[in-house]
Order: sequence, then structure tokens, then C-alpha cells
Amino acid sequence: MILQSASGYGGLEATPLARPGYYNEIIARVYERDFLPEITNSEIDERITQCNQQVQILKAPEVGPWRSYQKNQEMVPNQITADAICLSICNAAYNDIKIDQTDIHFACDRWAPWEEKFLDAVYESYVAMQREWVLTAMILEASPQNKGASAGKFGTIDLGSRGNPIVVDKDNIPLRMAQLQQVLMEQLRWKDGEMFVIMPVAFRPVLSMSNFANAAWTGTCKPCSFGIDGMWGVPLGGFNVIETTHSPYVVEPDGRVCFYIVAGHRSAFAYASDIIEGRIVQSTRTFGVEYQMLAVWGGKMLYPEAIAVAYWTFKTN
Repeated sequence: MILQSASGYGGLEATPLARPGYYNEIIARVYERDFLPEITNSEIDERITQCNQQVQILKAPEVGPWRSYQKNQEMVPNQITADAICLSICNAAYNDIKIDQTDIHFACDRWAPWEEKFLDAVYESYVAMQREWVLTAMILEASPQNKGASAGKFGTIDLGSRGNPIVVDKDNIPLRMAQLQQVLMEQLRWKDGEMFVIMPVAFRPVLSMSNFANAAWTGTCKPCSFGIDGMWGVPLGGFNVIETTHSPYVVEPDGRVCFYIVAGHRSAFAYASDIIEGRIVQSTRTFGVEYQMLAVWGGKMLYPEAIAVAYWTFKTN
């Protein structure tokens, strides 16, 4: 006889965890809370269902330049281009979560709180992997004019490079933010209120000592109302700020920890991900079960000039 728990479940096979498509509960949290949809072009109108799937995303129409007019001149038409870009879902990863027999009893007896903690743990693991991949791809595929020691339209802006990071302190934050803004403006990719910057948590102590810490500089101290992890409710230098522990970093030979600061517009990088399979499997190695998931994802840079990358280290003394 199978004894029923306080929640009415005799085992994980009887809980929602065994329901086909349960992994959609995890993806729902990703869509609601993760910041990646806020910094990427995710306007894909089909569901991701398999690895090596090809999906399409439409680039914004672009119109050619105006030309000088002369009397009786034969006009040369400009073609409006609205290319559909093919995005390949060519990356895959799995997670095999072992749930011991004693944990199964606890889960079945207290399903609601256990499920909440389980979904949170899987969410954190999933977005950590995806954020690292997307931010790394953005850094590698950003326009050469938008990063390094000779950035900008005229090559006169130093955004920092390996071995020569920009030292950011409480006094030069306005200048450094303005340089990121200038690079994107010169590329004609700046849109007021729509730009983002990804900051590591190491930026917080420097910011706290600067004039930017005064709400009067930003004009508002309203908290973020979006519910997005890490998103500030206060803009900084014209950018919507997202703070994360997942900023790519390098430890230089002299011991300085340096971070890649990614800034730009969400239209720049196309990205899609999903969990396409999930199942409960009886473990043959232990007393318990395993919950196995398969995730796939892909991305592609659409507008390299709409992403700027700085290489900063922070000074607090």
C-alpha cells in the first residue's frame, strides 16, 4: 500500500513534477524575472522545440541616403531593406537533478514550499548559464569601433583593453558613462530611454561614494517596478542599469579584477532559448529519482554598432 503524504501525493510520480511540460514552469520564471529579454531582441514568433532548429527574426527596415537634386535629373531609387535573419538554435545543455528518497518524502509532504524552492534553484542555475553565454557573445561580436583603446567615430575614446583597463572611481563616473554614450551616439544607435548597461556588483561601492548616489542627480529615487532581477529603477548617464554577479571579468597579472561593461540597445543581439524536455527517471544508482532536462538556445548579432564594450576596474580608495 502507498501511503499518502499530507499534501496527498504518494510519490514524485504523482506530483506536478511528473506532468508533461512541467519545465514550462521554469521558463515562465525566466520570462518574468530574467534580464536577458530586456537586453536582447527576442521577437521570435515560433516556439523553440529542438536543437538545430532554424527560426527567423525580422530586422528593422533601413532606408538609403538622400541625394542632391538637379533639374531634369533621373532619380535613383533607394531600396527599403527589411531582411529576415535566420537564427540557428545550435547550443544544448542538460541538467540531471538527483532527488533522494528522504527529500522525496519531504517534497510530497510539503509540496508548495518545496516546489517554490526547487523552481527558484533551477531558475538561478539556468539564467547563470544563459547570461554568461549572451554577454560573452555580445563582447566578441560588438563592432571594433565600439570597444578598445581607439573607440568612437574618430578613434579617440579609450574604453579600456586587456592589460590597460580604465580605472573608474567616484570622481570620473560621469565621464566614463558619457564616453559609452558618445560611442553609441556617433554610431547613430542611441535612443533616449531605451539604452541599457550591465554593471557588476563591484560598481556599487564606487557609485555609493559619488555624486550619482544623490537622487537629485538622477531626478528620481523611484524604485524599479518591472520585477526584473537586477534592474534599477533609476537611470544612470542615460542608461537603464542592470546589476548582476554574472558580468564577465578577468584577473590581470597584477591582481586587478577587471570587468567587461556591456552597453547598448536590445535590438542589437537576437537571442532565443527554451527547455524542450523534462522527465522523471528512476535512479539505478541510488534510492531516489532524477529529474532530467534538456535546454537549447542560440543567438546572433544583428547590429554590431549598437553594442559598446568597456573594460573597467574599480577604485574605492
